[in-house]
Amino acid sequence: TVATDTPATVSDGQTATQNGYRVYEHPQYGKYIDAAEFGTDPSGQTDSLAAINAALAAAHKENAAVYLSGSLYISDQIVLNKANSGVTALFGDGMGKTTISFDKAQTGVFNSDTNEDDIRAFAGILIDGQSNKTVADLSVKYTNPDFYRTGQSYFGKVNGILVNDADNTLISKVEVSGANRAGVFFTSTQTLQKDPDSANGRTYKARLIRGEVDETYENLPLGENNRIVDSNLHHNRVAGVLLAYQKDFTADGNTMSWNGHEADGGTGYGIASMAGSYNYGITYTNNTTDHNYRKGLDVHDGDDIVIENNTSIGDRLYGIAVYNRQFTMDTVKINNNTIIADPDFRLAQDDNAGLKYFGYAGIHMQTNTQLRDLRSSDTGHFEISGNTIENLDVYQNATQTYGIEFRNHEPNMHYTLDITGNTIEGVSTKYAIAVINNTKNTTLGTNGQGSGTINVVDNTIDIGSIPKGTMPVFIIEESNSGQLRGEVTVSGNSLTVREQSDGTIEGVQMIGNAETYRVTDNTFEIHGTMDKPVISLLGRAGSEIPELFVSGNDITTDLTGNLYRSWIERNTVVDVYADNNTHNGKELAEVQHIVSTPAAGSAPETTETVETAYVLDLGIGSDTISGTGTSQAAYKQTETAEAATASESTAELSGQLSDSLPALNDLLAVTELDLSAVLGAESGAGLAVGATVTEYAQSLNISEEQWQSEVSAYIV
Repeated sequence: TVATDTPATVSDGQTATQNGYRVYEHPQYGKYIDAAEFGTDPSGQTDSLAAINAALAAAHKENAAVYLSGSLYISDQIVLNKANSGVTALFGDGMGKTTISFDKAQTGVFNSDTNEDDIRAFAGILIDGQSNKTVADLSVKYTNPDFYRTGQSYFGKVNGILVNDADNTLISKVEVSGANRAGVFFTSTQTLQKDPDSANGRTYKARLIRGEVDETYENLPLGENNRIVDSNLHHNRVAGVLLAYQKDFTADGNTMSWNGHEADGGTGYGIASMAGSYNYGITYTNNTTDHNYRKGLDVHDGDDIVIENNTSIGDRLYGIAVYNRQFTMDTVKINNNTIIADPDFRLAQDDNAGLKYFGYAGIHMQTNTQLRDLRSSDTGHFEISGNTIENLDVYQNATQTYGIEFRNHEPNMHYTLDITGNTIEGVSTKYAIAVINNTKNTTLGTNGQGSGTINVVDNTIDIGSIPKGTMPVFIIEESNSGQLRGEVTVSGNSLTVREQSDGTIEGVQMIGNAETYRVTDNTFEIHGTMDKPVISLLGRAGSEIPELFVSGNDITTDLTGNLYRSWIERNTVVDVYADNNTHNGKELAEVQHIVSTPAAGSAPETTETVETAYVLDLGIGSDTISGTGTSQAAYKQTETAEAATASESTAELSGQLSDSLPALNDLLAVTELDLSAVLGAESGAGLAVGATVTEYAQSLNISEEQWQSEVSAYIV
């Protein structure tokens, strides 16, 4: 072993220096200094910080690591910075065998509105501006009782380990608990400094937000190739692991459990990227998240995201969640994960009385949650494939209960969404798969381009019941420019509702401006009362006419007779082709309904009908109304009325009205409706033809993450 001083060889192969300490050789970490030789207290009764700092100074001279042993108490933080840049690593005897505990109190409160506070001073171990460092084989514990404050999810500043403006950092086989922020936090404070090359004195982050620079800007601060592996992050206040301003970040083989607080639904992540931070290349693989009080695996901002082969057990709000706020996101893969919900791990009342967190999603993905102009790519690819989601069950009748939920808010991106080969099981869910998109450009006040290419293929759904007002599969583009774009394919899926199908649609509803819709080669086994459409398409594209192809589907129900003719629902601007479908083993009649292209300002007309599909869309309440068939004359009146008063409703829950109102099927049984009580007018007050009637909507804004969902009932 070579030392900076002239060494004297020791019989066991160690090297002693003239400075009075030994340099040892480790098979994994190379040269190291034993901090115990500098006077650490392995019992933890006295402060070992001075001895550790002396060992760091020696290791700096030797370009060596520091070995820590026993239960060590430190009164302040251990720092690896420019002053001891020669130190290569900190390591111990293993998690639970070497423990570093600290209790330094924080001052002030973290500002979660900006997420830009400099909190380096409050970490147990700080790696600051130094690359190629390792922390391994030890435990870090924050013992100060300042862990929970009622109604304050993000007050904490204390991290167990903080890695700042560093590359190639390895955190390996480390346990961290008790921090009132994160167990381990990877970040950059340099990005919040003014860029010397900015003509306007803006920070690096501000320049990126404004588009003055992009991710290829050579001076853009980023922590590159940082990793956390095989570690155990538990019982921390905000998260097991947080990351911000990272490139090619990896978390692999970690266990992240019980982070958060039982009374608070606002935070508690296994791992999460920080909102308002740019991140390029995030990979979560082979991790286990267990009963975190908000989410398991999470990305608040980032791009080029891979989440594969992880297991989420009982995470309270989401198993896996990915979305972006301030920076573009166009490539995400969520593949081969197992998400196991825990129906008993719920929050009846949040410690903030105004918030309720009753919903759950196995997998949630959402682009551009704040509907900004992010100068995003023209194309995007989002993949949710091969995942298993188990134990779904609706809690407190929460509408936000999904197996897989996808939302797109990019106005121009021609995206491809693949939801393929997933297995979704449980007692009940509001939606097994939901694609709820709104491409309205709020900056310009114009509608976006709407649908992209959506593939819901080869999924297996096995659910006990679907509650009222919802459906197993829901695909909607809420606003568009009036032109057809993209295609939707629902193919090769197996859908079983074991006990009771009580949804507005029994199988699949699609609303939007795709050019082509295909529902092919699916198996529908639906038990309970069957009286709603199995397949529904409501086209929304101005004068253009989409096509619906329905073929090769096998439908099994409890009906003893024939399947009702209304099993396919469409509005008047859809060409329908249906053949080679069966019900209870009996072939269903072919359906062909072709609509001629209407002249500007006129209603479309049917030009050929072999067998008219069930259609009844009166624009009352929502996009979907199910009832009995109508005569051709009544149907023509409906078409004309719809063309004159078609509503661009963005109701997420088709056909859902207040429980105090009549059921929609009951409304259809009468020839004249008195809606005055609903509309607020006095009884008997009439409405002039062409009169404008107020739309009544209830907006649901549930959490600080702005789910961007509206649950609305419209009366037109």
